[in-house]
Amino acid sequence: MSNETTIDLACENISKHFSDFTAVDNISFTIPKGSFFSILGPSGCGKTTLLRMLAGFEQPSSGDILIKQKSMVDVPPNKRPVNMVFQHLALFPTMNVEENIGYGLRRQSVPKNEIVERVAAVLDRVGLAGSGTKRVEQLSGGQRQRIALARCLVLNPTLLLLDEPLGALDLKLREQMKIELKLLQKEFGTTFVYITHDQSEALVMSDQIAVMNKGKFEQVGTPHELYYQPATAFVAGFVGDSNRWQGNIESADSATVLVSTSDGLSFKAKIMGDEAMSAGNRVEIFVRPEAISVNRTAPSTATDNQLVCQVETILFDGAKSQIIAVEEESGGKITVTLPQTSDFANLQQGDTLYLNWSTEQTLCFIDSSRGA
Repeated sequence: MSNETTIDLACENISKHFSDFTAVDNISFTIPKGSFFSILGPSGCGKTTLLRMLAGFEQPSSGDILIKQKSMVDVPPNKRPVNMVFQHLALFPTMNVEENIGYGLRRQSVPKNEIVERVAAVLDRVGLAGSGTKRVEQLSGGQRQRIALARCLVLNPTLLLLDEPLGALDLKLREQMKIELKLLQKEFGTTFVYITHDQSEALVMSDQIAVMNKGKFEQVGTPHELYYQPATAFVAGFVGDSNRWQGNIESADSATVLVSTSDGLSFKAKIMGDEAMSAGNRVEIFVRPEAISVNRTAPSTATDNQLVCQVETILFDGAKSQIIAVEEESGGKITVTLPQTSDFANLQQGDTLYLNWSTEQTLCFIDSSRGA
């Protein structure tokens, strides 16, 4: 037997044009069986168009879509081994829970006794055993979400496509459902293709994430890779929180640059991306707020990047609290994570802070919006 990974989905040079607008631009990728694969990007980047092509609701202008190594081009949606969960769950209000889940099985003319068994089994697996006779309006938002998933998963699809399914939920329920979705995907072993503009959803749940921008994939990688090793300035700015500055390179060697920013700050940074960099290039710098060490007193040892700042604003949000600080001489601003220690419990506007961080945490990309 071959020990090669089974590929559930392969897209080969997929494009979609609407008149003179290109929504999806020559994308190729594969998804292994049993993966949680997310497509993350801003509104209008093409991710929903791509999902609709996978489902069969749109036909690609060029390229091929293969599910289990079989081309799906010209295969209608109801003939594909695919199911889809939308943001608006579209449960049938006139049917109870069992009838909603069994709807697709009845459409497939599955024997009644088998439908009863499969519905009961899937209800148990989504944690709603004994809820089969309930009406849809009796369910909470999270329970409805699980019923919508169960209705698809009971059909044993090769792919489950999810189009921003948590978007209509309140914040606390959305946080809870992120964990539930990840656990359900592992429980069923079904390949999930998940569309979202919410980076937190993608980072928490996914095995692999494709970051999409203007019809193309900027980078495909694990959440860890996208967060710590972004391939482009767009990924660095879109995934996670970052301080972001534009500036010019003062000097450069093979791996690092010294950059002066437009608001008068100066940083030593790590060269990122594929383009060569030299003195005079226009660049963008990214530093994550949590990468910056924050102290009340001057550190005893020097680091690559150091600033003495005053607190301008405290953005209190519990463990996610941040400080906006202003550098003494230039007036340049920087956002840092508020340390969760007693030293900072009484931090006030105007207090002095000593900030320091490494070159390794200071990512430099050529500024493609302005050119070199």
